[in-house]
Amino acid sequence: MEKIAILTDTASDIDIELAEKSGIYLLPLYVNLDSKYFKDRFEISPDEFYDWVRENNSLPKTSAPSPGDLTALLEKIKSDGYEKVIMISIGANFSSTYNLFNMIKVEGLETYVFDSGSLTMAEGIFALYAKELVDDGYTFNQVKDKLEEKRNDSKVFFTLNTFKYLVEGGRVPRTFGKIGNALSVKPIITIKPEDNNFKLLKITRGEKKVLNEFKKIVLNELENVKDYYLFIGHGGYEEGLAKLEETFSDIIANARKYYPIQISPTLGANTGPGLFGFGLFKLD
Repeated sequence: MEKIAILTDTASDIDIELAEKSGIYLLPLYVNLDSKYFKDRFEISPDEFYDWVRENNSLPKTSAPSPGDLTALLEKIKSDGYEKVIMISIGANFSSTYNLFNMIKVEGLETYVFDSGSLTMAEGIFALYAKELVDDGYTFNQVKDKLEEKRNDSKVFFTLNTFKYLVEGGRVPRTFGKIGNALSVKPIITIKPEDNNFKLLKITRGEKKVLNEFKKIVLNELENVKDYYLFIGHGGYEEGLAKLEETFSDIIANARKYYPIQISPTLGANTGPGLFGFGLFKLD
């Protein structure tokens, strides 16, 4: 039986506890606060990060993992007895992490890099899915093929308190910010893996309408789907997660796996506090 390891970055929003429980190797990105770099989740927690943003009203800088960090982690994977590694990356348009994954090689370790085309748990679910396949006895090539087959089956939808951070980070056009400020609206944003970028799906007024739209979206996405993973996440806004859990109670109950998550510091630097949303992964 092949010895296959699964590795992903912290933009996947797989936290340290879940990574250890699932047997997944986790590589941190970096966030820069007050001119000091911290390893995402390992040296700064999401709560600490969002508190800093609120106190400073500032947009932090982020950066990809260092080559040294990745090399050291791959060497550890090799020393742990693995011969092959499947590396799940944040979408290539969002970070240079994908290029780093392709660049670093360790002798005696065969690697495959999968561009998730996305981020947060919409990326992380690919890692969890790949680990499940490995544990079920799938070969290296079979796991690669299954990931490619499911490339467009991982979706994420979320809303924000403000466009400010996305606009300042250059992630969306500045016109988005003007719309939000003028109308006090709440956007619904998604990411299409084939586009590998943010897309404004709809604009609504008020949180209640957002929750109703989220329910419509998830029911539409899961029409005729019997088997799926589901996640609900927030960025410094636990109330939003609680409201979505209530709204999605039946959807959660029928999911094969459900993951409540908090958005990591490196992703939160691009969205700011107040985000909440959901994602799903269609298995059939």
